Amino acid sequence: MIDLIWNILIGADVWAWNIQNEMDARYQEKSMLTNLFTEHKFFGWAGLLLIFVAISAIFYFQFQSWEQEDQEQK
Repeated sequence: MIDLIWNILIGADVWAWNIQNEMDARYQEKSMLTNLFTEHKFFGWAGLLLIFVAISAIFYFQFQSWEQEDQEQK
């Protein structure tokens, strides 16, 4: 009886392993962001730099605005 249960468990494990291997073999990355950095390296890095500069500018001008408000209150 224990052998029968053990054989069923082993068979289920092998079956699940085969399905997982088939899924892994067919998987392909379809991310546009990944393609941007692998196929169009210049535009990927330029875009990343542009985002960094834009966020930095937002922070810079926001802090300047707060400093100006503080100066006006004094």
